[in-house]
Amino acid sequence: MDTIFSIPVCDQYIIYSPLHTLVALVDACALNQIHDGLQRGLPVSDVAYPIVEQLRMPVFDPEIRTGDITNPVFLGVIPTRGCNLGCRYCDFVPPDNKQPVMSLSLARQTVDAYLDLLTAAGRRHAEVHFFGGEPFFAEEVVRFVVDYMALRASHRGMTTHFEAITNGFYRNTVSQWIADNFDTIILSLDGPAEIQEHHRPARNGRATFETILRNAHIFSSGATELIIRTCITSATVSQMKDTAAWLARELHPNAVCFETLTSSPLARASNLYPPSPWDFAREFLAASQILAEAGIDAVNSTVNLDNLQTSFCPVGKDALIVSPEGVVDACYLLPKDWQRSNLNLRFGYVTAHGLELDYPALQRIRDLTTAAKPLCHHCLCRYHCAGGCHVNHRDALVIGKFDNLCIQTRLITIANLLRRINQQELLETWMQDRQALEATVMQPSDCLFEMERG
Repeated sequence: MDTIFSIPVCDQYIIYSPLHTLVALVDACALNQIHDGLQRGLPVSDVAYPIVEQLRMPVFDPEIRTGDITNPVFLGVIPTRGCNLGCRYCDFVPPDNKQPVMSLSLARQTVDAYLDLLTAAGRRHAEVHFFGGEPFFAEEVVRFVVDYMALRASHRGMTTHFEAITNGFYRNTVSQWIADNFDTIILSLDGPAEIQEHHRPARNGRATFETILRNAHIFSSGATELIIRTCITSATVSQMKDTAAWLARELHPNAVCFETLTSSPLARASNLYPPSPWDFAREFLAASQILAEAGIDAVNSTVNLDNLQTSFCPVGKDALIVSPEGVVDACYLLPKDWQRSNLNLRFGYVTAHGLELDYPALQRIRDLTTAAKPLCHHCLCRYHCAGGCHVNHRDALVIGKFDNLCIQTRLITIANLLRRINQQELLETWMQDRQALEATVMQPSDCLFEMERG
């Protein structure tokens, strides 16, 4: 019963149960009937009857993994933490940029250990994601891993999928090789030249936009799936519609992922701040409409109605993320960031003998789910957002009060539910009424059996 949610929208209510794959719009009378029909078995009207019947069906929470790793979500390879850009909001790379690079012998051991694990588990597909810094700042390592993985996987009768998140700032011969060998590229591009150059200059002061745009065209014209990741600030949120139209016209990617700036000392020193969640949600929905008309998906990481999960990210999904030093972590963020949040997301090492994994440590990581986040328990987004980043989104969950990320996630999720049931007119009315928005988003519990009913 605690997985059935009721969300007031103006004078109506969304009934939503992600585990039952049900979303419906009802009035207050039907809402009361659904409540009493489920809780007390009272008779209901013809309108409420099919809803009640579907909600009576048994459902099960997504399972938390246990035991040996048999189906890792992917192998993550961090060739280096170094980077060739000096983004004004990113404090991920130390100023001196003197970062170790993964040795080719370690890269070989990593690929072999991963394939051995898949073979032992009877898997026939290898998924490899590259992270940084900028992964292609260590181009030789990336090329070796791709070529060696493709060769060794082929010998074992396995298919492969290669994906990387990249800044796109390199020679066009590199981008052409990427387009020919990668299945998915997530390209960080914050907008047209004025925005991109302001947010993401090169470390040596050179302009970056023309090079990145040239490489983006190479990606978009090739067979690789191109996803644009765009960071939105308080200064650029009002330009999201223009950015969406420009991206659709210039590159026509498969998807555009709009993410709000994560505040950091460097970002604040650069006078860059996150947008208001109310502004971001409104502009995201408008931008998503522009993209949809061009056949392009608009994405936000905490909003995905098609994904049921108990953990927001690779943490808890047995991702094997290998650093340049050969340690195996569940997260690609820096250990200093975990420690700031009182977390330890390390659970193994790559050695010449294969993977050495600490399974008690892994299970503690797997158990970092919404079950340990009381604020999420009463939220309709709990199976989609799943509490957000374990490292960077902890304060709200500890305090027990919705923060800006919660607010924008809830707004966009509810808007997408209204779109799913073809309630565009109601959506537009709701979005224009700040009082109605706050009444919807700020209610302390979305659970049908905890809300105050009229």
